[in-house]
Amino acid sequence: MGAASLVAEAQSTVAERSAGSTRIVAIDALRGMALILMALDHSTFFMGASLQAESYGGQPVVLQSAVYWLSGLLTNLASPIFFFLGGYSLALYAAAQAQRGQPPQATTRFMLIRALVILVLDLTICAWFWSGSMPYVHVLTTIAAAMFMLAGMRQFLTPNQIGIVALATLLFHQGWVGANADNLINNTPQTFWQAFWFTYSYDTTPALGFAVLGWGPLLWLGYALGHRQDQPALRQPQRWVQIGLGLLILWAVLRLTGSFGDLGSFRTIGDSPVHLLIMSKAPPSLSYFAFNLGVAALILAWTYATPHLFTTGRLRWLPIVGQVSLFFYVTHLIIYHFVARVMQQLPLSGPRIIWGYTAWLLGLAILIPLGYRYRRQRKRYPRWLSYL
Repeated sequence: MGAASLVAEAQSTVAERSAGSTRIVAIDALRGMALILMALDHSTFFMGASLQAESYGGQPVVLQSAVYWLSGLLTNLASPIFFFLGGYSLALYAAAQAQRGQPPQATTRFMLIRALVILVLDLTICAWFWSGSMPYVHVLTTIAAAMFMLAGMRQFLTPNQIGIVALATLLFHQGWVGANADNLINNTPQTFWQAFWFTYSYDTTPALGFAVLGWGPLLWLGYALGHRQDQPALRQPQRWVQIGLGLLILWAVLRLTGSFGDLGSFRTIGDSPVHLLIMSKAPPSLSYFAFNLGVAALILAWTYATPHLFTTGRLRWLPIVGQVSLFFYVTHLIIYHFVARVMQQLPLSGPRIIWGYTAWLLGLAILIPLGYRYRRQRKRYPRWLSYL
């Protein structure tokens, strides 16, 4: 794509904001960053390189060289941001619909249809192209379930009350994890529904990666906070620096005092000081969320402080990626599936991570132009493509 086309797209984004749209470039840029990091995690996985910098079921984690686990810490940002901004974007959509005079039922209907589309995509296209055991229920199914629940809650609760429910659910989930820690660490067999709601399991059919009551509250919290976006403070870098530092202080307290509900205590998963940064992702812990969302808040402060980079600067493509998040997610699995298949036919030598990064860059060279083209098509056919 030429420079003129990139500038035109950026000017279009600015024009949307000037016209009163609820699109926020800083939010789109953060979501785009999460998607790019997610693509790195999956491309290296497809190429046989593990960027593990998190624990599963409280099991010990043997870290590879620094380039692997540092890359893993970066890619760990993706999922918490993805869930949180999923709810944030729904709140912005609801606010835009209300400004246009649409009834709340129309927004609820949109949420339900979009959740159904997400669920179908995860159980079909995403499952077909995921390079793992089949069948496998991944992140989109959990997002869909959380959206179904949010659509129900907003019929009876205010955004503030939904935020309270989200916090209460997070605490309840962490308490449940702590109460069942011994069984989980000892790999006691789980039922499908226990794994679906509370933990994770690669032994159930289908396998489950993201617990609804562990991850869903992030989406609900994003929705509650997104309804406050009209407050000027939430568009100021200083406020997001404060939020980020507050979350990182919470993370430090949780890690140093035993990490309430966290099966990935650094005392048990490894001996090195680096293991302080290795937290439980499955089931997710408060320390995992606090650390990654704290770093994400600091990044968001940067995107608010430097808007020119994402409108007319060198990173003007990043918000576009964030604006087509579902399309990017589904398409990246297809692209990296085939990129990995082609590269694995070559006589590759050396560390696998080198080829994982190579596959990542090759895939982005295809995905980013596709994202631009899809965004134009969605503007042309908004009635149907708005659900993607």
